[in-house]
Amino acid sequence: MHDPKVTYRSVFGIEQNPAQWQTALDQANAGLSSELASLFDAAWQTASGLPFPHIKLEKWRWLDLSQTGLTNAPVWTRPQFELEVELHPVEGEFAGIKRDLPKGVVISTFGEALQSHPDLITRMLKHINKPSMEKFQALAEALAREGLFVYVPRGVKVDRVVVAKLHGKIDPGMSVLRSIIWLEPGAELKVVLDMQSESLPGNNLLHLAKTDLVLEEDARLHFTDVSIFKQDVTNLRYNQARLGRGAKLDWIYSAVATAQGKQSLEVNLEGEGAEAEVNGIYFPAEGQKISVDTVQNHLAPHTRSNLLFRGAAIGDGEAIWRGMIYVDPIAQKTDGYQSNQNLMLGERSEIKSIPGLEICADDVSCSHGATVGRIDETELFYLQARGVPLGAAERLIVEGFFAEIIEQIPDEKTRNRLGDRLLKKFEAS
Repeated sequence: MHDPKVTYRSVFGIEQNPAQWQTALDQANAGLSSELASLFDAAWQTASGLPFPHIKLEKWRWLDLSQTGLTNAPVWTRPQFELEVELHPVEGEFAGIKRDLPKGVVISTFGEALQSHPDLITRMLKHINKPSMEKFQALAEALAREGLFVYVPRGVKVDRVVVAKLHGKIDPGMSVLRSIIWLEPGAELKVVLDMQSESLPGNNLLHLAKTDLVLEEDARLHFTDVSIFKQDVTNLRYNQARLGRGAKLDWIYSAVATAQGKQSLEVNLEGEGAEAEVNGIYFPAEGQKISVDTVQNHLAPHTRSNLLFRGAAIGDGEAIWRGMIYVDPIAQKTDGYQSNQNLMLGERSEIKSIPGLEICADDVSCSHGATVGRIDETELFYLQARGVPLGAAERLIVEGFFAEIIEQIPDEKTRNRLGDRLLKKFEAS
């Protein structure tokens, strides 16, 4: 049992909230309606009251983020990001047909939405801003005034693939972003978030972000998140999805960049018959450490979730994946599965795979699988016997390992860019 008199070192190297956090909140709330500002204030009260995560907490124990220098780090609540939106035909559709977004659909930066659609933002934040037990998740909810906002009204089906290019700059200090994708009942959307950033030279570069996916009754969302940052950025991202009755989510997530990163994906199946397919990849290379937590919360009967994360590590790269399936007592007839498959590509690389189940109902089908291994010698022999050099054979195997997930991305340019990024990491080590 933990002795309350015993304290453990904070992962961030500090124990008190820096004074500039409160100042940043006050400045960010300037010009907002009192109702909207009160919602951000409520998130701040939660964040400021929670302790900093310490090294004895299971999900934080392998990370040391003290180099972020939060004590004196400036806070950027409106980092310099610009949004470009492209509409691409669904593959197989005649590309010559030009279509605009249907009436009522909103795709903008989060900052623009705060100014142009404050009522929508207020209504959404009332729905999704629930008290968090994660200090930095609540902090992102309180401080972020920039990011992506997508809203699809009831019954509207967007028949193009929306590619949202959110490109900008990470300045020294803590940059905070918020993305919300909200589909009302019966709405349908395929969207690719292509987030890229430049960064100024410096050691204290922290990107803190929160993404919310909200699918109301019978909504359908295919969401791809490909975010690429410079090596020197520490990436701390919280991602949550809430699915209503009969809603269906396909989610593809990549965690392939930055020196250190902690990324959390949580799917809450809140309505009966909700379904989620979650696929992700991570690939730490030399000098990189990536921690990924996934949670599948079955909170209603007849829900289904299927999760597959594939990872590789090369050089001295290190990855930690922690997965959990939770089934509520009322969530009978649940079908949940999680799989984590990993390739060790270097003698100094390390991967930890920690699956878990918490089942509180008795009529369910839930299981998990996890593997960590090296490239199969039989596959290498097969390729080399057919004249493929060793290096090229290893590259083909790594490419094929990730292909099952990458090929599900509904935009060819994004698929190619992510595939090229992975192969460059392999070839550089």
